[in-house]
Amino acid sequence: MDPITHGVIGAAVAKLTGNDITISDAATVSMVIGSIFPDVDIVFQKWGDYVYLKNHRGLTHSIMGIIASATFLAVLLSFFYRGSSIYALFLCALLGGLSHSAFDLLNSYGAKLLWPFCNKKFSLGILNTFDPMFLLTLISYIISPPVFKNASFIVFISYIVLRVLMRCIVLNELNRNFSTQFSKLSLLPSVTSLFRWHFVLEEPDRNVVGEKNILKRNVKIFKVLDKIEDEVLEKVSFSYVGKFFSEFTPVFHVMCEKIDDVTRYVFIDMRYYMRNSFLHHAVLEMDKDDNIINASFNPYSMNRVSTIPNPDCRTNDTFFSRLVGM
Repeated sequence: MDPITHGVIGAAVAKLTGNDITISDAATVSMVIGSIFPDVDIVFQKWGDYVYLKNHRGLTHSIMGIIASATFLAVLLSFFYRGSSIYALFLCALLGGLSHSAFDLLNSYGAKLLWPFCNKKFSLGILNTFDPMFLLTLISYIISPPVFKNASFIVFISYIVLRVLMRCIVLNELNRNFSTQFSKLSLLPSVTSLFRWHFVLEEPDRNVVGEKNILKRNVKIFKVLDKIEDEVLEKVSFSYVGKFFSEFTPVFHVMCEKIDDVTRYVFIDMRYYMRNSFLHHAVLEMDKDDNIINASFNPYSMNRVSTIPNPDCRTNDTFFSRLVGM
């Protein structure tokens, strides 16, 4: 979610815990700053798209990172709010930070909550990255007078429940519409509409990407992507490009094409489909001797190229020898 939404979430948590929504209230300020602070990982953008997106929603969004951030914020804020307990400031900043990662779990990008013990991004896929209705219900709760406080909170919770019900309804309809066997069904909220849900059906020989509008009966198919051979897929997935991309997204497809003596593998993040194209890609190119000659990350557009550094300094080794650890 965006920083503004997270800040509003922090203010809502402060009101829920009985604090005044004012800059003079140390607890409220701690929660609001704590709820925004995990997105400080934007500083990684200084080193380019690859470094930023590799680390985004990692360290600062993990439980360990939130505890460390809350400690730092508590000490810092104690200089501005003399007389406030550092322990109380820590708890408020911690609560704000936990709210940040908790709500990030609700969209399809997710967060590495258990980093550094686990690199997996956990995601529930319920809300869009930016959801105006979600933001509106939060603001309504914050500004509502005491007499409407409970009612506005119920509206907020009801919207979350509604999104969960929408997801369940779409899942049931997709299971009814597709009689073929699929190994995995990924359902993701559309980034362009509150009522549209994108899905990825992973079948033995292909991946099917489509959309279901909950207000319409039909199912729209965007792309049908044939899979490459399992042996080749396994090998490229174990390259440093494949390992990075599998950590970046849990739902990806690999395309292969030959250009003279070069084999070009294109990794596609299937989570985000906009304007007849997928949002994020990575490219791995190998020569006829299986040496990697190019590796790039292409976020937001194929024309936006960010080099993926090879962690293996043994540049003379072939791709396949690296796979077996030689």
